[in-house]
Amino acid sequence: MDYAIVDTAGRPDAALALRRYADGHMARSLFARQPEAGHMGVGPWLIRLDDSPAMRSWLDPIDRQLGAVGRLSSDNDFDVVFRHLEARLDMRLMDGRLALFRFWDGRALYRVWRVMTPEQRRAFLGPFTRWSVRLPNNTWELDRSILETA
Repeated sequence: MDYAIVDTAGRPDAALALRRYADGHMARSLFARQPEAGHMGVGPWLIRLDDSPAMRSWLDPIDRQLGAVGRLSSDNDFDVVFRHLEARLDMRLMDGRLALFRFWDGRALYRVWRVMTPEQRRAFLGPFTRWSVRLPNNTWELDRSILETA
């Protein structure tokens, strides 16, 4: 299945539009069950992409904002993917404190990815076979098959 993770902070109407998809179990805010629930309107949303041209065309202008849309592939259903991403919201710092890991912003994920160990990378990628995001000069892609051979 194809999914997208969208940073709604850059588009004020995004969360409102996604709430309609949430009613049909096609989208959910990763902040929904978190202390950050009051910020769902400017946080990350997971979307299950179907063959709907309307959803794909809605995503296109957001995707032009660098790092704002991650495109994900997984053989798992929506709830498995959602729980995996939700469990990655908090990152433990070296001093033991927790910090919000803004992985839904592809630019932040790209920076952190470079310092992750192979084990951390595999754990983060979890149920995904592919993850891609637009960056300033290219599209950055993570591929599970390449990760497993490294």
